Amino acid sequence: MSSTITQPKKAPKNSYQIPPNASEHQRLNRQHELIQEIMLGKVFHSPITHPTQILDVGCGTGAVTYYLGSTFPRAEVYGIDLATILPKPNKPENVTFVQADYHDLLGSEEPHIAPGTMDFVFSRLLISGMTTWPSYIRTCHALLKPNGWLEIQETEFPYYDDSGIVSEEWKWCQAYQAGAKAKGLDLSCAVKAADWMREAGFVDVRTKWYYWPHGEWMADRGHEEYRNLGNFLKREQPRLYQAILSNLVSGMGYSDEEVRALQRDVMETLEVEEGRHKNYWVTFGRKPS
Repeated sequence: MSSTITQPKKAPKNSYQIPPNASEHQRLNRQHELIQEIMLGKVFHSPITHPTQILDVGCGTGAVTYYLGSTFPRAEVYGIDLATILPKPNKPENVTFVQADYHDLLGSEEPHIAPGTMDFVFSRLLISGMTTWPSYIRTCHALLKPNGWLEIQETEFPYYDDSGIVSEEWKWCQAYQAGAKAKGLDLSCAVKAADWMREAGFVDVRTKWYYWPHGEWMADRGHEEYRNLGNFLKREQPRLYQAILSNLVSGMGYSDEEVRALQRDVMETLEVEEGRHKNYWVTFGRKPS
């Protein structure tokens, strides 16, 4: 089985909103652990058995790729990302990383990523980078074998509390959404994924959602599995949004002081309050036989 790292022969068309440096890798790896924690040990929900080829799209640090490689040692597992993935010393031999643009999967120069070859395609949290969701899902359908599964895990952008959406009037949120739209991002991708899958020809499409809580309130209500994620998001999300916000609104006429005011608004509105959360959606479907 292959364990090579494939480097791109052409530059990717898109870039990260957050530079993939050591601190960002640490954040992503911890986030992976906490997502698995709220899912009570699960990483994926698709009912796959005995796969021979798996693709992890936008694999980041490779945390899910490693997990899939260890869980299915007889499968060839490919992780594809815009950035170079530096493999761990104990990388499973059946894992291969490919540096390429996930908007152009069918144009990948990795010969094993070809139509009709995959048993499972997985992606998670591409919301800040994916600009071609319906096309991407159609491409995944083409890459899959009959009866293969696609799974997409994404956050839904608005913030909620027990009364409903609370972020509609937040100035930074309005600017964030406008900037995302201008750059071709769809912050509603999580709730649209099921319809996009059905339109692409997937069947047995299912959805499941989890809380993406700000603070410990879910744990205080008896769901202890959310405590660590809530604390993590309370600490990390404001800083993350501040960084992404400045990228999204660039070129939209905001002065430096106006951008700083929006970043301060992030901190003010994301003070912990009972019930405050986003939703985390898991959507998966099968390519028919």
